[in-house]
Amino acid sequence: MFNLGPMDGQEQPIETDTDELCVAMTDGQQHRYLRTNEVQRLPDGRSAVVFDWAGRYYGPK
Repeated sequence: MFNLGPMDGQEQPIETDTDELCVAMTDGQQHRYLRTNEVQRLPDGRSAVVFDWAGRYYGPK
């Protein structure tokens, strides 16, 4: 579950050991999200790890 930033509230499937996610936008911006220790319960009963927005950049990291 993305928290803050342009993807706020959206879900993304991940591997269990994922610590960082980068989302590439169509305009070339890339948004970085870092894993937190927070787990959120979803309306359907599943649990979701929360990733907080850590900033954006353009081009290759």
